[in-house]
Amino acid sequence: MSETERILVGIDGGEGGRAALRYAAAEAARSGDELWLVHLVPPPTVPGVIDPYAGQAAVGRDREIGAGLLERAAKEAMTLASADRVTSTLVRADAANGLVQMAAAARLVVLGGRHRPSLERIFTGSVVNRVAGHAPVAVTVVPTEWPSGPGADRVVVAVKDCDDAAGLVARAMSEAAGRGAELVILHAWEVPTPYDGLSFSQRELAEWDAGLRRDLERTLDRARSHRSAPSMLVETRIEVRRGQPARLIADAAAESDLLVIGRRRHTFPTGRLGSTGRALLRESHCPVEVLPPVLEIIEADEPTLSRPAAATGS
Repeated sequence: MSETERILVGIDGGEGGRAALRYAAAEAARSGDELWLVHLVPPPTVPGVIDPYAGQAAVGRDREIGAGLLERAAKEAMTLASADRVTSTLVRADAANGLVQMAAAARLVVLGGRHRPSLERIFTGSVVNRVAGHAPVAVTVVPTEWPSGPGADRVVVAVKDCDDAAGLVARAMSEAAGRGAELVILHAWEVPTPYDGLSFSQRELAEWDAGLRRDLERTLDRARSHRSAPSMLVETRIEVRRGQPARLIADAAAESDLLVIGRRRHTFPTGRLGSTGRALLRESHCPVEVLPPVLEIIEADEPTLSRPAAATGS
């Protein structure tokens, strides 16, 4: 089996990790991928030096606790997937750095979100943000309460830059096709800060909305011919909303199966997770999939690589 046919699941001992495991198992059932359970034991405070107050026993205890967490998670995973499709790895490393490095050997990373601070060895929001902001593959962050009810049969993709979002939309189309769901392409915008004090007529705002909708329709046309687009037809709807983007996107995704966003394409290929993206990871009631910048292939006489797709909702 190719390493990229694995879904890496971060196991942290909390309810967020269990939600991530349930989500990853459902994804693996659709894709046939292997479930790869990973737990990271914190390294000593100073690399190579054991805390003199903790001693070797404490370091060994960390490993024992981590192994126990993985064993329990593996048993649960085997109730959700075939035992021969479940593997586990215990690593001593910084959580965020370790997960980012290990992500290269998987096609998707799944982490739990909304962890209670009183629980130990649970991925904190900063770790989730760092992994979602730097992993070389897609990262899905699953809220603790998932699933909170019956499936909504809807996937939402938040598009920020219409010019470079074809790859992002194509990925969201594939997610919708795999679920037999409707795809909603959403662009949320507000008046740029330098113009906050100006008054715009309803006609001007309507023209702005109409222009954005035309841009999204062109993006959808490009996405349908993108190399990663599904072969099957996906029911698609375009929405343009005016207001604070993070709030509007979170509201639109509240009754969805998945929200797909992209990282900003600055510092390509890793990109960057912006403030809107971080807010959505924190506030979304549905799983959020964060994509690294996606290269858009342009058909020409000779294959040519265009600018990477812009991050979305971030």
